[in-house]
Amino acid sequence: MNPKATARSLYEALLAEAEQWACDDAEDQELLDAINRAPTPHDKLALVQNSSLAPSHLSSAITDALLALDPATYSPSPQPIPPKFAIADPELHQIRNASITVVDASPEDNTPSDVYEIQVHGVSVLIRRRARWGLVTDVPYVHIEDQNDGTGLLLVEVNNGGEHQHPRPAPHGASA
Repeated sequence: MNPKATARSLYEALLAEAEQWACDDAEDQELLDAINRAPTPHDKLALVQNSSLAPSHLSSAITDALLALDPATYSPSPQPIPPKFAIADPELHQIRNASITVVDASPEDNTPSDVYEIQVHGVSVLIRRRARWGLVTDVPYVHIEDQNDGTGLLLVEVNNGGEHQHPRPAPHGASA
């Protein structure tokens, strides 16, 4: 699901919750009508936030998620500042238990290649090319992150050079 569709689903869930909390009194009904008539998603969200039609913690959490997923639509300012460079929506592909996210290249942002992130078994692998690394150009870049909780071990092998052990750090900076 792309970020705009996810943002729309979150907003619809918030509105459904607001409708559930609404009383039969005229004031709540007027507010629901005003939300439905609001011209933009930003205006609709602002009306829900400034009402007592949804628990404030739920409204705040969903607002944060909407801003993260679709800042142009749900920006706190009515006229969001456009990003310096337009970035295409990432593509998300599911294959069995793995998800692969692909983001288009953006040479203006020093990303000369598409970026691929593979997530499976609690491990995230990001793969892209860098335009330059020191004097070398067009360099493959791989970032591996073990997203599992607790202490553990990540084994990584590069170019058939044998496994290298990478202990997973203890949570919250605690020493193992």
